[in-house]
Amino acid sequence: MKNEGYKVQKPLNNNVVIAENHAGNEVMFIGKGIGFGMKQGDPFEATSYDKVYSLIDVDEQEKYRHLLAKESEETLLIIHESIANIQDEVGFQLDESVHFALTQHLALALQRTRDATDIQNPFLTETKWLYYDTYQIAERAVAFIADKTGMRLPEAEVGFVTLHIQSSMHRETSSQSQEQEIISRSLAYIEEKLALTINEYNPALRRVVQHLKQMIDDPLPQGDQCAAKEYISVLKEEVPLCYNVTRNIMRMIEKTMDTSLSEWEAVQFILYLKILTDVSN
Repeated sequence: MKNEGYKVQKPLNNNVVIAENHAGNEVMFIGKGIGFGMKQGDPFEATSYDKVYSLIDVDEQEKYRHLLAKESEETLLIIHESIANIQDEVGFQLDESVHFALTQHLALALQRTRDATDIQNPFLTETKWLYYDTYQIAERAVAFIADKTGMRLPEAEVGFVTLHIQSSMHRETSSQSQEQEIISRSLAYIEEKLALTINEYNPALRRVVQHLKQMIDDPLPQGDQCAAKEYISVLKEEVPLCYNVTRNIMRMIEKTMDTSLSEWEAVQFILYLKILTDVSN
């Protein structure tokens, strides 16, 4: 945010101010107490306040105005402070569209919690393992909201908050969604074919998910496959079910991602499945 002077156009409430710069451009500022005592024409310096967020895009401003009409000033301030904490942890300001989407999501999540609505998140386990550090940030943001409101959002919502943060960090939503879909389908297939009930806290599951992610995002080079094929021949005899599951999952990844996976990937994944089977039984 540039250190430039603004004039207050309209304080929307104690925490939201519409201001205008010298060029006549309108900016919405959000921050604790920034609108208190303000009136039209007053000078406004954003840098004079702690944890102030600005919305420059007109569409994002309009969306936020609609949200102000639906949610209490106190709730939106708590959400703003939780997002400010997220920004402090990730080290950058969230994109405007992500900031609003996360604000709206948290407001809706609080309403769903008040209404005791059952929320399902089919990607929760994969999200937790794939974006472990981001998930911890999301958990702390949700804990902050719980401390301020007395309402603890369910774990499913922590997963959704994680994805909002992650999308801002990488801005690759479509590829992330494809990756999550592949991993979700793979875990469902593993659970069915190996007759397992997957425990999301099982460290062996984390190895499986991490290896799936590596096969999708950063597969091993082909190289010399001779030694790998010898290992696979042995594993095919010793653990045929893990072998077949691995082959089918790898074919799905190859077809979906239009790639060719090394036999060494198969060797590792068969072993990870064997370990998962052993520790789950």
